[in-house]
Amino acid sequence: MSASSPDPARDGAPGAAPRVIDVHSHLMPERAFERVPRGMRAERAGGADEIRLVLPPPRGAGRGAPPDLRRLELHRGLQAARGVDLSLVGPWIDMVKAPNDAAVQQDWCRVLNEELTAATGSSGHTRWLAALPDLDGARAAEELERAAGTGAAGGMLAANPEHGTLARGDLEWLWRAAVRLRMPLVVHPGEFQPPPRLGEHFMVNLVGNPFETSLAVGSLLAAGVPERHPELAVVLVHGGGFFPYQYGRVAAGFARWPRLRELERRSPAELLRWFHYDTVLFDDPPLRYLLDLVGDDRVLAGSDCPFTMTDASPFEAPERLGLGPEARDRVLGGNAARLFRLHGPAGVPADGEV
Repeated sequence: MSASSPDPARDGAPGAAPRVIDVHSHLMPERAFERVPRGMRAERAGGADEIRLVLPPPRGAGRGAPPDLRRLELHRGLQAARGVDLSLVGPWIDMVKAPNDAAVQQDWCRVLNEELTAATGSSGHTRWLAALPDLDGARAAEELERAAGTGAAGGMLAANPEHGTLARGDLEWLWRAAVRLRMPLVVHPGEFQPPPRLGEHFMVNLVGNPFETSLAVGSLLAAGVPERHPELAVVLVHGGGFFPYQYGRVAAGFARWPRLRELERRSPAELLRWFHYDTVLFDDPPLRYLLDLVGDDRVLAGSDCPFTMTDASPFEAPERLGLGPEARDRVLGGNAARLFRLHGPAGVPADGEV
């Protein structure tokens, strides 16, 4: 069987092994760079087979997208070698954040979503998460609705919007749309041009990414999003940032700090299980701690393929999860299949759901 072929034995047949699903990977189809909207351009990075986005000053140019981020066959080869049956690919949030104009960003997200549809639609091994603009919540809701009608399994949103936080009032449009459409949202940090203090030593990724996810969690909780939308499904990448490991401090602040106490929000400690979390933590002790803390029904296997900071250990060595067979199967695919309704083909709700 070729690396690009789905395995029918893992596609829901009686007695078949559950499908192994990666909920956190990325794809920026090459054709999308041929269709960048007015106000930005794509260019080959000098000396490397990478394509980067260039915007007028002061935005400049960000990092370039390498071949295995642009070409599905290369991406699939990596995933097949790890035993992944189905990949959920979302855009590279750094490049989604590139335009600092709401209309241009929406146009760019629409291009990305159209090309993600075209690249993955007939593959059988890859589904996609919609690129969502972070500059305007109403535009994000519009793109999620459009993507839902063309086969998206969910959406991917910047944890760190270019302006404000996820507590912004205009994002209420997106939360409502996601609940109505039953579309999970994967919250993922990104930067187009990192702050100088984080640029050195790759700290924008090693420290900045989990910080941004943690700030996103605090913003959602302080804004009362879980209270207003208890059915909203939010997946936090990189194991939830620092939140699962500092939730006690956040909870104490919500209970003690006057400006937070007067909001009368539910304790962050009570809301740990409102979120879902991926497994991208790079070592066994923090992952097992997360599983013990939130339960194996709230943790979904992910890898961050195809980036340098990929963590594919749950796929390559599932015994390292330290779970029994049923719990391991939930983490490796069952939770994702249920949450993203992946039992049916692209564009068809699972089990007759609407």
